[in-house]
Amino acid sequence: MDSRTFGLFSTLLLTSSVAWADISGTVVNGQDNMPIAGAEVRLQADESSPVAITNAAGEFTLPVNPGEPVTIAGALPYDPDATENYFSNTAFAINGQTDVVIGLRPFPITDNPSYEPPTSFLCNACHGEQHEQWSASRHAGAGVNPWVLDLHSGGGTPGGSAGYVFRDTHDPGETGFCAVCHNALEDVFDPGNVQMNEVTSASALEGVNCLTCHHIGEVDEDNINGLHHFGGKTQYRFPAEIEQTTAFQVFGPLPDMESAIMYGVYNPLFESSRMCASCHQYNNPDTGAPGQNTYAEWLASPFAQPGPGFRSCQDCHMPAAEEPGPLTQIGSVVRPGSQRHAHDVVGATPETLSAAITLTVNAEQQGDEIVVTAAVFNSTGHAFPTGVSIRNAMLAVDVRADGLLLTQTDGPQIPFYGSDEVPGVQPGDLAGTPGKGFAKVLQGRINGQGAPVEPVLFIDAETTSADTLIPAASTDTSIYRFAVPAGFSGDVSIDTRLLYRRAWRALAVTKGWTVTPGGMPVEIEVASDQRTVAVESGFNLRSIPTLGLPALALLMLTLGLLTWRRWR
Repeated sequence: MDSRTFGLFSTLLLTSSVAWADISGTVVNGQDNMPIAGAEVRLQADESSPVAITNAAGEFTLPVNPGEPVTIAGALPYDPDATENYFSNTAFAINGQTDVVIGLRPFPITDNPSYEPPTSFLCNACHGEQHEQWSASRHAGAGVNPWVLDLHSGGGTPGGSAGYVFRDTHDPGETGFCAVCHNALEDVFDPGNVQMNEVTSASALEGVNCLTCHHIGEVDEDNINGLHHFGGKTQYRFPAEIEQTTAFQVFGPLPDMESAIMYGVYNPLFESSRMCASCHQYNNPDTGAPGQNTYAEWLASPFAQPGPGFRSCQDCHMPAAEEPGPLTQIGSVVRPGSQRHAHDVVGATPETLSAAITLTVNAEQQGDEIVVTAAVFNSTGHAFPTGVSIRNAMLAVDVRADGLLLTQTDGPQIPFYGSDEVPGVQPGDLAGTPGKGFAKVLQGRINGQGAPVEPVLFIDAETTSADTLIPAASTDTSIYRFAVPAGFSGDVSIDTRLLYRRAWRALAVTKGWTVTPGGMPVEIEVASDQRTVAVESGFNLRSIPTLGLPALALLMLTLGLLTWRRWR
């Protein structure tokens, strides 16, 4: 082999060995350089990166061969029961490097006793895109939600003092636990004892703001029906200011954050539906009657099962971005869309409801009747409707011939909550008409006194008197029969509507609610179906009047006389 051939061979061999080299090193405690076992190591902002787990000596080997210098990230998943947790961090590395050291700062084990959570405008300074999205969400209005204030203390809207007002009907000092979720960053410092209409903290008045979520370390699965942090369900952490201010020490879903302005703890909880159970799953603390049951509804759904059909709450309500981009507007690494999630947390709107709930109707003539079959399919990952118990829906079936309503002979009718409590029938009153209601009706005694009434809010609930919610990925089918008038020929019109109401009709009318706190209509038409059935024969046995005994005797006597005269 000549020198030129040998040199080319050596170059190729060297290039090949570098191209296939791994990156290795250690993850250590940034204070004492002690190794950290169980840490996850990956390429930063690379959704296709392999993940290496450090051994007992803190060592890792990452099987990558980048063509240029890269950023390697290390993070130890947060464990609320561990004696030590760490902020994630990064380090630079080149292809084949074997001595990479990633130092993780320890997460303080004590909290800041004088911490006053700032408002979301602190976060807006860097996270403008997320703040703008959040500002349009119902989370942003939760702290001053006028409907909740109407129900709690009567002062949310001009007519809010009418009808049920919690503070007017309950013992002094009782809070109803509204502030537990709606003003969490004030209530958390005095759990369960804050009156919603007396909240003064600027951060708490923002409702469910940035730090309301990003200071949450754990939601206890064993206490999932508890009331938020009240009773120990949700663990909030406000880290002591050792190296960084408390507001800049947060939890989040990304395992590859550098410790710079923000110190982030990688917390897989943020990708779990259990995170949402902090507020969207609770019972009456005294009776166990259900308040919100959304998380349990999801757990029972096909969406909670591992596999290609799995969907978390975040997958639907905080979807990933379609394009890559930064998380901040100042010097942030560009991340794939899968690491950038919407923060407007869209729920029930005319658009989302129409996309998620399907109405299928069939109508036909069977003898002397029109038979209508209606199927409502719920494609969401929770019940329809879900959330607080004042939400309800109803299927209204209107069948007419020549503009006149046909008599219903069989099938369900809309329950009492389809109408208001004003004497007479008002536009929008549907109780007692053909159709079906979908709701969770709670029954109980107001303040534990008097006779049981329904519907009540969860705080007064002692039992569930009716639960006709449509489970996730399920279909509710109902059948209705209507008599065809005798002698009628022509078209019979069938108008079927599926309506979603944000509140019981009686409650909305009593309080004077005409739009939701988010500016949407109280009632949304989710789906509708209009069709006609051509009646071939109007002969209707049901429409023949029944003869009484005297008339029947007279008829028989007349027929007898006619027969006698004929044969005489």
